[in-house]
Amino acid sequence: MLDVIEYLGVPFIQRMLIAGILAALACGVIGTLVVVRRNVFIAGGISHTSFGGIGFAYYMQQLGWSWFDPMLGAVIFSIGAALFLGSEPIKRRFREDSTIGVIWVIGMAMGVLFLNFVDRNKVNVLSFESILFGNIMLTSFQDLVIMGSVGVFIILFTIFWFKDIEMLAFDDEFASISGIRVTLLNTAILIMIALTVTILIKVVGVVLVLAMLTIPAAIMNLFTKRLSMMMISATILSIILTTMGNLLSIELDTPPGATIVMLMGAAFILSLFGKWIYTRVVSIRAG
Repeated sequence: MLDVIEYLGVPFIQRMLIAGILAALACGVIGTLVVVRRNVFIAGGISHTSFGGIGFAYYMQQLGWSWFDPMLGAVIFSIGAALFLGSEPIKRRFREDSTIGVIWVIGMAMGVLFLNFVDRNKVNVLSFESILFGNIMLTSFQDLVIMGSVGVFIILFTIFWFKDIEMLAFDDEFASISGIRVTLLNTAILIMIALTVTILIKVVGVVLVLAMLTIPAAIMNLFTKRLSMMMISATILSIILTTMGNLLSIELDTPPGATIVMLMGAAFILSLFGKWIYTRVVSIRAG
């Protein structure tokens, strides 16, 4: 069995667990908005576009920009994708699903091309597997500072604008009538999704971001429709599952990102089954 106390004394495991908690805080809040607003596909497009930013950052390091961190590249490309998708002219003239699909594949292709041009003898590049599926064990103190700063910004933004966000999440027409600047707030939420995606990439990678962003919120959506309660409960559940997934990956010597996602997937299936049983029991008693 895993000796948790013993492993907590290992620095890289400490950073690993802290990174998981910071990511869970952000995805519990923003993931709830993604689920309620049905922005899952948009979040997928943003996350895959960020791969182009990671490749671009490594390529610029080869040209002498050693300060250009891959996380910064991911942030730039993610926010760029969010602004593009939130642009009113783009939304009016093109189908949303087509636009998302285009930036999705372009971002992935750009990442592959940029990484192909990087000289591995000059720049220390993470493997494709680590970028696509995460490697939380390589989290540095600098990464934690960035993740913590972004997480605090996301939480403060949500708290300050919660009433407007809640109104927009459930009825954008009523929000517009009430005087809320819907376009501006929609764009701000997309930027928050982009920042959250950047945090999650370090934990589960580009490909598995959607799972961590949506599963905890989707589980809580089965049991509550109140936005604030859904955010809080999804955050707590995300912290629990992420921490358990990290510890389980150490015990089983499996990739942390995939282990976290599989644990969340199992929790979702159990929740669906539990909700179905509860509904049947209530129906039988009522009948």
